[in-house]
Amino acid sequence: MADFIEKIAKEKSLKALFIESAKADIFIAGADINEIKNANTSEQIKAFVKQGQEIFNQIESLPFPTIAMIDGACLGGGLELALACTYRVATNHPHTRIGLPEVNLGILPGFGGTQRLYPLVGYAKAIELIVAGKQLKGEKALKLGLVDTSVPQGYLAFKKEEFIQEILSETLHDKIASKRKGLRWYEKFSPIRTLITYMAKKSVLKKTHGHYPAPISVIDVMQKSFGKTRDEGLLMEREAITKLALTPISKNLIELFFISEELKHESFSSGEAKVIKQGSVVGTGAMGSGIAWALNNQDIDVRLKVRSAKSAGEAFAKIRKIYEGIKKRRRLTEREVALKMDKVTFATDYTGFEKTDFLLEAVNEDKVLKQKVYSEFESVLSPNAIMASNTSSISISSLAEGLKHPERFVGMHFFNPVNRMPLVEIIAGEATSEDTIATVVSLSKKMGKTPIKVKESAGFLVNRILLPYLGEATLMFAEGASVEQIDKTLFEFGMPMGPLTLVDTVGVDVGEKVSNILHEAYGERMPTSPILTQMIENGWLGKKSGLGFYDHQNKKPTVNPEIINLQNRQEENAEEKLDKNIILDRAILMMINEASRSLEEGVVDNARYLDMAMVMGTGFPAFRGGLMRYADARSIANVVGRLEELQALYGERFKPSDILVEMDKKGKKFYDGGVI
Repeated sequence: MADFIEKIAKEKSLKALFIESAKADIFIAGADINEIKNANTSEQIKAFVKQGQEIFNQIESLPFPTIAMIDGACLGGGLELALACTYRVATNHPHTRIGLPEVNLGILPGFGGTQRLYPLVGYAKAIELIVAGKQLKGEKALKLGLVDTSVPQGYLAFKKEEFIQEILSETLHDKIASKRKGLRWYEKFSPIRTLITYMAKKSVLKKTHGHYPAPISVIDVMQKSFGKTRDEGLLMEREAITKLALTPISKNLIELFFISEELKHESFSSGEAKVIKQGSVVGTGAMGSGIAWALNNQDIDVRLKVRSAKSAGEAFAKIRKIYEGIKKRRRLTEREVALKMDKVTFATDYTGFEKTDFLLEAVNEDKVLKQKVYSEFESVLSPNAIMASNTSSISISSLAEGLKHPERFVGMHFFNPVNRMPLVEIIAGEATSEDTIATVVSLSKKMGKTPIKVKESAGFLVNRILLPYLGEATLMFAEGASVEQIDKTLFEFGMPMGPLTLVDTVGVDVGEKVSNILHEAYGERMPTSPILTQMIENGWLGKKSGLGFYDHQNKKPTVNPEIINLQNRQEENAEEKLDKNIILDRAILMMINEASRSLEEGVVDNARYLDMAMVMGTGFPAFRGGLMRYADARSIANVVGRLEELQALYGERFKPSDILVEMDKKGKKFYDGGVI
């Protein structure tokens, strides 16, 4: 490309250069991330980044206008190339997405993005777009001044011809210049920019808690380079990305990106997926209503089976509330919301369900109740309709007992809240067909979710790993550690909330029920907690009752003052003995130990998929790369040694798994294939 640009720069007869893509749906999707992933020295990264910067400088310095004709993904390095052009044209087709998402990989735009964006959209808006990694549609990009015009896909050739005529008549520059947004007048004053910078950093730290350095680095580069020459600014950008790209955080985030891309192409089945046009949901609580929304949001007709018109109204209100949030962010109009809501219907009997392609059951975690639902619907549904359960812990094969068509029955475990949590665990029963698996995997992707197939086992994957973590937190509280001490330690580690806050959020009664199921399946390594039983007896069910480990009755939760009465302090200095390191290791190593057993048993295909499931299903800190990548970073020898110490102190539940012991002996890691 550099050679081509150098060549055409000498062609004095040229009047303009249009840059287009021959690929469908893509302008340029960005630089090759493997270049960053595989670079291990600052020299490698600097050379790679400098080359990109110089090529785009060549484009910017051409003696004639350059026009980026954007139709499809224009991300990262793709947008930075477009920013180096004189003008930008974008289609308003849904596949056109424009943005600089580099912070999601732990780096920043390194080919001039921090330097060329703010003169177009303003200082504050440029920081916002880069720090949030936002991806814009053509119309929104036009509104912000990022592109100069937005047209329907079929009009791109006409717009190109129009630009040619206006370039030849020398009227285009003045026409475009008059519409450009550019820097706001107040952003040119240093005190105002200082305030914008301060507020931006404050906002970033509130969201990231200092775990992600890339957004702060973006703000620093933009602040320090403002008003400097192009080359000075690009040098600052280059130095900043070089430091970021060599951090474990960036390497971890890049690895998660590749796992995510791999999962997009996974079908987990040799079968053929069928298209779902009409879905039905039984159970209209928070989960059922959320799943109904996820189906409806993809323009699938949804029919709700409800007990009464009142419960239907409550379900409609929950679905509508999710749409209101989207409308508030200006991603949907009121008319679009109304059209979607028109596709949600309900019935108190079985009328109309014979047309459904897909039935999702989301009633209470009760085997008898669930089987009653399946028995009643099996005679109503067409023989080809798929039946799925949102169970979080009950065996799919046992739920399918008595069904005439168990081959069409499958588990689809969504996570709460459905509109925000991207993971869906797909669980096949003994008789589930390959076509059924292929269909629900395809449907999950259509719903905007990431499906991961897991083997049938108690708790499946995520809950099996998460429940020992929550259980250990309640045991540490019972022994004398404070609620604040436990939650603060795990929050500072990077978990989205402390484990006791999570118990309150999920529901103390729900936690106890699932804990009992897993204890029955796995024995003492998943001990039940008498604390939860006592809390239920007191009516402390967490957020839904107003009291749990915390008092949720006021705007800001505070620790339930009476919860301390449930502690069993056998030693005066119990809280001091349970220091930060003990709390952290007892909680996190419990998860690693159980996760390793899940891999050994083939519950999930590999450590990479397990890590993605834990990041997406529990919010395990992405900057650590996932649970097993964190184990690798500590070293398997360290994990095994620490588990053995905890085993001696706290019991057999900390006994290292056979697979961890074997990996330690052979010097293996999870991310080099382990010994599985």
